[in-house]
Amino acid sequence: MAFNRSEPVILDSYDFFVIPSWGNLLGYPTLGQYSNHNVSKISHDLVIFFSGADCSVQTEKGTLYYLFGLGYYYAKFELQSGRYITDNRQLTGLVLTDFVYDYLSTSKNVTLENDRDVIVSENLFKLPIDLSNKSENKLTFIQGTLMRNLFIPYKDIILEFMETLKNPQSFQVDKTGPILLSTDWDYYNQILLSSEMGNKIKTDYLNTTAGLNGITLGSKKHLERYFSCQQLQYLEKLALNLKRVYSTIDYDPMYLYSILVNATLRLRSEINSSNAHKIENSNEKMPKESIFLSAEPRMNSFVDWPEKFRRKTKDELERSVIQVKSKLYQPKEVDKETIDIEDSRKQQKEFKIRTMKRPTVWAKPLPIIPTSNSLDILQVIKDIVSQDYDIRSIARALEIARDYIKSMILHSNVLWEMSRIVNLYRGVEPNVGLSSKEKFELTEQIEKWINLISKIQST
Repeated sequence: MAFNRSEPVILDSYDFFVIPSWGNLLGYPTLGQYSNHNVSKISHDLVIFFSGADCSVQTEKGTLYYLFGLGYYYAKFELQSGRYITDNRQLTGLVLTDFVYDYLSTSKNVTLENDRDVIVSENLFKLPIDLSNKSENKLTFIQGTLMRNLFIPYKDIILEFMETLKNPQSFQVDKTGPILLSTDWDYYNQILLSSEMGNKIKTDYLNTTAGLNGITLGSKKHLERYFSCQQLQYLEKLALNLKRVYSTIDYDPMYLYSILVNATLRLRSEINSSNAHKIENSNEKMPKESIFLSAEPRMNSFVDWPEKFRRKTKDELERSVIQVKSKLYQPKEVDKETIDIEDSRKQQKEFKIRTMKRPTVWAKPLPIIPTSNSLDILQVIKDIVSQDYDIRSIARALEIARDYIKSMILHSNVLWEMSRIVNLYRGVEPNVGLSSKEKFELTEQIEKWINLISKIQST
């Protein structure tokens, strides 16, 4: 008997949606590969979305849940060689099978248990971009919860996503077609790309990465099975509108909640997002969380996790890794014609190693740092960097400078960058100085801060 399929209903849903560990959600199906090398450990595998719509589709195998918008898959992992890598993939959609959705919607809540449209659980952070319907007390509570559990622990990854959105070449869905992170039964734990994507971009995207079973073509064909041409055009336009909004909003890198505040205003004025459907608030205890608006009719139904996709723990997966010598990074044999090139590269590498080698230095007292003029403060920091101070002392000097400057100016990019360097240098071993390369780059960065603050003060 043929399956009776009706056209699905797409519901507007402007949310901030974060899965803190994709592997944990799926039961660690694989460590994956990167550039044909085995991954041995995964420390981060975050999925972030600024969504604009969701939809539920009934299929022969069960229900598929779709989230549409601008997304980011970020992975930090270790190869068998011991080398750490970070990698990412841009996304325009998320496809969840009913058993994955039900597992996600029944994850243990961390807090906010009586708020149906704000979810903070072990496997999900989800909240509407527009929180104007919340009381002041509720907003304060939500803000504090998000800062502690999301914005501080994942600050660097979220900022990287925001920087990617600013890139004019990113999320060109009209040129690349849809990019879906999928748990569809036939494309489980894979990213689906469109065959319409340009060959160069396609080649880069098709390279495998940690935590995924694969990256393959077929996203548009998959969507055409369930959505009309008119609906696909609407989703493409939605992604482009979201790109326009999120690539141009102002925000404070030291206060990431400002992303949501400023996005609310832009979405209201440019996309009229206030007309989006709302989840009806109720104190009634529901059997599972209402993650997608389109899933409301299935609030009382559950699908068990299938044995075909048996869950494992992270420890089980990492202990199952077998070291394969052929998969380790090793020097390759070269023929005689490439010897000159390799000698040149070796010399360049040796020079690079020399410029990156950190010298041993002895700790010494820092000079007095001015307190009343930000340019004078930065000039002293620049002098400290040019001398042979240990890295921990430089971190302390930067920390003092940051705190003084914070009381005088509100240029958040300078303060955030200073904080980033402080955090980086704090963990360095004692009596280690900056390499010549690090010294040059930090001096250059301080020069940029001086020029920027000079311009601000002159205006």
